[in-house]
Amino acid sequence: PLDTVVAGLSCRQVLHHLNDFLDGDLPLADVARVTAHLANCHTCERFGGRVGALVAALHGSALTEAPLAPAAAERLQARLASARR
Repeated sequence: PLDTVVAGLSCRQVLHHLNDFLDGDLPLADVARVTAHLANCHTCERFGGRVGALVAALHGSALTEAPLAPAAAERLQARLASARR
């Protein structure tokens, strides 16, 4: 299913560009191609819609939540750094 080509893009290519598409970071020509694919590919349309709703919800909650206290932010950064090793 990821190799299905609709509007000149495979589902795999659309998934590769999905973050940039949702963040508004794709060039307009690529936006048009991804949009055309999503409009005609039921699998990607459903998946992309779910991911888009999740990203929008996360962006919205990030704007309304209070920032982390400095000590909590430092602990979080230290744990993330140790997890990368």
